Amino acid sequence: MLYDEKDLRVFDNSDSRNYFKEILQSYYSQNYRATIVLLYSFVIYDLFIKLQTMADEGDSKARQQLEKVNGMISSDEKYSKVEREIIDFFKDNCSLYFGRFIEDIEYLRNCRNKCAHLKVNDNSLYVPNDYHAKMMICSMYDHVFSVKAPFIMDLFEIAKHDVEKFTEQIIFDSDGLDESIRKKITDKYLKRMTNVSLKKSYKTFLKLLYNTDDEECIRNILGVYTFLFSMTAYLIEEGRIALLREQAILDEFSKISIDELENTSVRAEILVSMVLKYSIIMEIVRENEEVFEYLKNRVLTPTGLAEYRAFYPQDLRSEYGFFKDTSSLHKNKYIKEIFETVKSCEDFNLTEFAKIMVKAVPTYSGYDDADCFMSFLKIHVEEFNASDLQEIMEIYNNNDQCYNRGRHTGDMEIIAPYLAKEELPF
Repeated sequence: MLYDEKDLRVFDNSDSRNYFKEILQSYYSQNYRATIVLLYSFVIYDLFIKLQTMADEGDSKARQQLEKVNGMISSDEKYSKVEREIIDFFKDNCSLYFGRFIEDIEYLRNCRNKCAHLKVNDNSLYVPNDYHAKMMICSMYDHVFSVKAPFIMDLFEIAKHDVEKFTEQIIFDSDGLDESIRKKITDKYLKRMTNVSLKKSYKTFLKLLYNTDDEECIRNILGVYTFLFSMTAYLIEEGRIALLREQAILDEFSKISIDELENTSVRAEILVSMVLKYSIIMEIVRENEEVFEYLKNRVLTPTGLAEYRAFYPQDLRSEYGFFKDTSSLHKNKYIKEIFETVKSCEDFNLTEFAKIMVKAVPTYSGYDDADCFMSFLKIHVEEFNASDLQEIMEIYNNNDQCYNRGRHTGDMEIIAPYLAKEELPF
């Protein structure tokens, strides 16, 4: 079976679905001459509907051509001339969109003419074979019927209103874009774009998001983000990530600068969100070494330790191993958050962790850090044996920022009984 009900979803109305079913029925009845004639008529109808769609949605060339075609129809122009006007418009303006459209539409047209008329030199009728009919049906389905009206080449020019609208509607969320907004953009725009127009538009939105100081662009940066994020998701879901590796796109990523990220902080937040969500973006940004280091330092803070694996996918260390080796993460202000991230690692050791953190209390202006450490220690004090706890407290007692605190006496009243408890021999 060539096509089933699922395949008929590409048609927007019941008339089109029924027409295509009629073509299939003719094919299955082995009436191949009628199949070719019906198929050609349906192709012209489908292209005419696409031309109307393009005109309705702002394509000035399509609007002019539609007026011309409607005028020809009103004047009872020969139908073959009307057909030619419709076909020529798509050949001249949308050939990249339809792939093999030019070759196949001409072949179909010739077959249709042979099927509809006597072969003059011997008064015979042309009868296509099964392969000819089947090949033409499949080609027209793949390259014409299943393709949405190709009205978008420069997405930004058409979507400006929606860019402004989304800027007013959304609040940036580091977890990603609301699914309903992404679906609107995908259905309204992205499904109707070629690889050529997607590449051109992606480059445009990437430049507007990161590489321009235009005030209007910066003012509408969240709207620009919604489109770039949606395009990225769409290309990945459609298996078209090779487009993101096109040199024009890579060049635009390479132009991103730390200055622009810092001048408009939401730019950095958006880039962080995208590199963490999409590994292909992480790989691309990694090639911009200066920006990658900036993002890494921005993300891999004590509260961002969970993202370590995203930045070091080949690293054999656990999150705890990375924490141990990275002294900039030893911040007692975030001791609870760090503990929640590393506690499940196979190599995690609570006593070692506590020693690292108590050593990290500064020897000046360290009262707040010492307070945070002792708050953590009091919660977990029962999990230490006496000798390990004593070693921790020896480090503690060598720092006057710990024992000169106002809360020192009260904290020690809780800790002291565990220092004195006897350990049972084994």
